[in-house]
Amino acid sequence: MKKMTFKYFVSRIIMGIINQGVFQVVFISFILLIMSCSKDKSNNAELTDFKVNSISNKDISFVKTKLDKELAHVCLYFENNLFEETFPIKLKVSPIISSKAKVLLDSPSELVFENPNQVVSFDIEAENGDMKTWYVFLIHKQLQNSNFSMWFNNQGLNGRYYKEIGSSFVESVWSTANMGTSTYSSYGTQPITDGSNTMVQLRTDSVRVLPITAATLFTGVFNLSGAISNPTNPQAAVLFGTPFIYSPVSFKVKYKYTSGRWLKKAKLRDVNNIFGGFTENGIEGEDQCAIYAILENRDKSPVVEVARAELFSASTANNLTEEIVEFSYVSETKPTHVTVVFSSSRYGDFWQGAVNSTLIVDYFKFLYE
Repeated sequence: MKKMTFKYFVSRIIMGIINQGVFQVVFISFILLIMSCSKDKSNNAELTDFKVNSISNKDISFVKTKLDKELAHVCLYFENNLFEETFPIKLKVSPIISSKAKVLLDSPSELVFENPNQVVSFDIEAENGDMKTWYVFLIHKQLQNSNFSMWFNNQGLNGRYYKEIGSSFVESVWSTANMGTSTYSSYGTQPITDGSNTMVQLRTDSVRVLPITAATLFTGVFNLSGAISNPTNPQAAVLFGTPFIYSPVSFKVKYKYTSGRWLKKAKLRDVNNIFGGFTENGIEGEDQCAIYAILENRDKSPVVEVARAELFSASTANNLTEEIVEFSYVSETKPTHVTVVFSSSRYGDFWQGAVNSTLIVDYFKFLYE
């Protein structure tokens, strides 16, 4: 056996350090090479076009496609009232995608819809492996889920679950303010049932620092970041509207409304601080619900209001009432969006209403000539 001299021992340590250093250099170089290659690959998972080539139901008339890349929505417009058509329907489609990306579909050229409320999703994988989910909506002469039968369990800011309208946030044309008031365990807009029929109930509440929280249901998106950054302005929490290109003459709604006992007007003591308290004063009159629809063209700025139909009502009979409300057209411009709003207190966004004012809505339907 070779004698282990001090010189030999030191030389082995030095060689080990050198060898280990070489390994580390090679390993780090390898990692950097992988990262460099990954950076060179595109992260683009966009749709550039979405073509509908054929429809299984020959009675359905396709109009056009519109892409919303920010929301990852594919809007397919049809001339029909799809609630009156036979489902399922199959669409032969051609997604046109980013270079070097790929579509992940069970059938790359076919989408199947079981009903007009369904939203079909699919993924696009970018060259670098990044994924983006796209959602395909059937846009037609009626709004999806306008009988308010679809709800899902959503987790609020307080960590508890509550019912939110639609099958998910990203797959619903409707929204509520429930997420904003969930921190106070208040959910003003909720489903109720009468036998097999599901309706929506909106109730004005009062919670901790907020003397009036009117329940709302609207087409559009609840903007949580807007609510957090502008807590003294309820309107900042709402992004109204959903794609719509049709021109109804009126809408039909079945509803019931009961006004709360004490109508009051609240005012912020400090207009910049929601926690600075309110002054509250009782006012004469009776609380009213609000039900209205606004047709708009948003192709250019400023937005053009095309038509409006409004219903404001105090307490109604005990039974559900059916009303037909006509649109008043003020422009010949074609609509691109519609905003439909229900509120349990007409002026709730101005901190005015009556606690326990309750609006129940069975369905909402557009009428055409």
